Amino acid sequence: MQDKEIKDYSKFYLVMSILFWFMTAVCVILIFSFSSDTGSESSALSMKIVAAIREYLFGMEVSEILVRKAAHIIEFSILSVLTFLSFYCTNKISVETSYAESAMKILKSDNEMNIGMAMWFSVLVAIFDEYHQLFVYGRSGSIADVGIDCIGIVVMLLMIRIIFSIHLRRIGKEEVRYE
Repeated sequence: MQDKEIKDYSKFYLVMSILFWFMTAVCVILIFSFSSDTGSESSALSMKIVAAIREYLFGMEVSEILVRKAAHIIEFSILSVLTFLSFYCTNKISVETSYAESAMKILKSDNEMNIGMAMWFSVLVAIFDEYHQLFVYGRSGSIADVGIDCIGIVVMLLMIRIIFSIHLRRIGKEEVRYE
């Protein structure tokens, strides 16, 4: 019994899963930490970034709004990558309990499932983040900001999908599809 358990579980993917879920949790905490700043604190931070861009990019003019929206895209791109890697590693821990062994497969591959789960998780964080801002002095929640967060999420997950497909072609394999 003990030997079978050792063969059925990947210690590497278990450790990587724990590491990526920890990093995902830290990213979520950082996102909520930034959105916990009052309106004036958030604006002051944005203006510092604008000043740094002007100083280091030879006086390039950039607006505070552009910096704020770019921050949304970047932080949710990072979150979606970490979440994808968390689901990917979690799905690889055990062959017997992976998505491949599931009785009902709505999506047609492990990669599609990992991307779908990462997308839903990241979008839910974006929605809760904007809801949370409704209760922070000087801030407001915005459906438009959720949409901007989704741009970062979708673009990054599309990039992951493309990179995964290119990688498989280079090594001469095809994605395992479930019918």
